[in-house]
Amino acid sequence: MQQLANITVTPKPGHLFDSWANAGQWLSNMQLSGFEIYPHGIVKAKDIPTDLVGGFHLQSFPILTPLLYNDSKRLMQIFGDWQTVEQFYGGTDADHIVKIMVSQLNIAAELNAPYVVFHPMDCDMEHLFCQQFPWTLEDTFKACSELLNQALAQSHFKGWLLFENMWWQQSFRLDSRCEYDKLKHLVNYDKCGICFDTGHMMSTNSKLTNETDAVKFLQRSLQQLDLNQEIKTLHLNSNLRNNRGGHEQHNNCHSYHSPSHYENCQGFWEQFDVALKHITRLDPHNGFHNVRLTELVETIQPSYLVHEVSQNSLFEWSRTINLQRACMDKQNGALQTQQMPRERLTA
Repeated sequence: MQQLANITVTPKPGHLFDSWANAGQWLSNMQLSGFEIYPHGIVKAKDIPTDLVGGFHLQSFPILTPLLYNDSKRLMQIFGDWQTVEQFYGGTDADHIVKIMVSQLNIAAELNAPYVVFHPMDCDMEHLFCQQFPWTLEDTFKACSELLNQALAQSHFKGWLLFENMWWQQSFRLDSRCEYDKLKHLVNYDKCGICFDTGHMMSTNSKLTNETDAVKFLQRSLQQLDLNQEIKTLHLNSNLRNNRGGHEQHNNCHSYHSPSHYENCQGFWEQFDVALKHITRLDPHNGFHNVRLTELVETIQPSYLVHEVSQNSLFEWSRTINLQRACMDKQNGALQTQQMPRERLTA
């Protein structure tokens, strides 16, 4: 198992490093094997040192279907004008999203990334707070599989495609095993698997208030899913109710132009800022700090474990990762971190 940290590439390595040399030195000091790369904006493979890459996270499109289906009416309802559409997506038609996916899959291939992570999800800001989306999970899977199938057919990526669980309704939450089976059937690619995110799974249960109960819940969920062999990568982080000010979900969805949460906003970007703050409260990516994680990790036996935690400062980021690693070592014999991802990923 290799242990990684996530980082956004712009092509600068995140917001805490001024160079890739410093990022590489930090990895060495932390005794981590590499970064899970999340590209943002225009990024090329030559911008990133290959030896620092442990995985690759594809760009997310949380408001997916309006542009994927070239739904001009819905796009104007959400964004107001085509300039804002282009600012948000980077383009104004479905071909743009497909081209981004193809480009990122090819970058992952050039960087020799053994896996890419994809969020099978769809959302809109109108129903974000109440989570009562007017479409089905099958609709989301249909849209995501259409996007992936087009992109995969045009790319030369040959590694693992991993679906990451989310906490949004009508998205890939892993509420049951059949979710994975259905999605895998729709995607025309042989090397599919799961990226299991502990924090996202915890966010599906608003009753969790302490780490001990959270880990028990995760273990029960994994036992019911019976998908451990499909989990190639583990995103390790903690989302607890008492850390995010309550599970802020409401039942009073109104029309798009007058939801109470956006009533003081002027235009799309102010509304989007409100939505982002809400998501961050529910999904803060805190680290585990005082619970035994050994059995959880050994149950999954992932090829890669990514410490996907908040990065407010280099000191706090490093401290949080070290605390999680200490939680993994809380047993009579320390959990051994073995360098053996390629064998399992290529099996």
